[in-house]
Amino acid sequence: MAYNVTRVAVFGVIGLILAASIILTIQVLPLPDSPFIPDSQVPDENTPDVPNTPNDLITHTGGVLVLKVIDAPAKELQKLFLRIDNATVHRAGGNGTWLNLPVIPTESFNLLELNETSPLLVAVAALPEGNYTEIRLHVNTAEAIIDETNQSLRIVANGWLKVKVHFTIKENTVTIATVDIQVNPKPIVNAHILHPVVKADIVYTSTPEPTILPPEPEEPEIEQVSYQWAADNSTDNPTPLAAENTLISSINVTGAVLRLRLALCNSGSGNWSGVQLTFQYSLNLTDWTDVGTGVWQYANGSGDDLTQVSTLLLTGSTVAEHFVESTPTAQIIEIPVDGQGEWDICIESDGAGFGETYSFRFVLEGGTPLDLYSEYPTLITASASDSNRNPEGS
Repeated sequence: MAYNVTRVAVFGVIGLILAASIILTIQVLPLPDSPFIPDSQVPDENTPDVPNTPNDLITHTGGVLVLKVIDAPAKELQKLFLRIDNATVHRAGGNGTWLNLPVIPTESFNLLELNETSPLLVAVAALPEGNYTEIRLHVNTAEAIIDETNQSLRIVANGWLKVKVHFTIKENTVTIATVDIQVNPKPIVNAHILHPVVKADIVYTSTPEPTILPPEPEEPEIEQVSYQWAADNSTDNPTPLAAENTLISSINVTGAVLRLRLALCNSGSGNWSGVQLTFQYSLNLTDWTDVGTGVWQYANGSGDDLTQVSTLLLTGSTVAEHFVESTPTAQIIEIPVDGQGEWDICIESDGAGFGETYSFRFVLEGGTPLDLYSEYPTLITASASDSNRNPEGS
């Protein structure tokens, strides 16, 4: 073809949601208050002047028209800047109706830099169902760089680029009109006139059914949140050895019997129930051992094993769980969303190392960690010179 080619891709999309998916983050602009073209802006004096109102676009089941601009380079031109400030389509029927398409505001763009993979989005507008016979784009300004010199261009037909074409906007159908603007560089170079020839092709595709995703399942999210060490001197209200979330020290390496209040919080979207827990200890927060094996054992304390505690001591606790002196722990009492369960655990040192720091945690039976640990109950055993501390470490 003798001319270089500029393409304007016009996409008619059924439904505002589909249009939004095509243009991704581009917001669909509202329709103008006056969607018809004044006589002074219509270059063809034979065009019927039949005003319409925004109701014409609202009361019909229709689609959305999306305009994009692409280009094929012209060898004689270095750059060709255009600014499109209006677009319109002609709807057939009766005396006909011109519907204005609100153009997305933009500065002048270099037409020669656009391509099929990087088009310029020009306009988005809702259209009623019906037959359409013409598309027009209004070029407000045109400027070419010829031999490194800026040159303003005169645009034929008062700036309106017209293409006669028949297409249909119909329900559940995407109408794609590809407008081919064949740019002749000779009038631009020789006479500084933009005088293209415009053609169009039409393609229809069905609107895909929307994908309905299943709702997200409700899941608990469990966090170990607080603790307090105590002496084993009461059935259900032991004497604290330190403040809440505070470590204790100088604990005998053998024979120290301790009580521990430990709380788990459910910050997920579903209740937590039907599980059993295992209690573990570690020297480095990496390698964990089940209490009941090694240097920390469950103790036969002053409470009754696996009975529900009657008094909650930790801040924020809402669910009384069990007194624990064996493993694994009893099945938990259900903790609702935003609830906090509190356990009372009785353990005894059995050959722990001198001057060592031990941390403790709950895991699911089988060893799977909880979702989060904001606090680890922590204690430090007595040094060799301080090994005669009493069993409670007080």
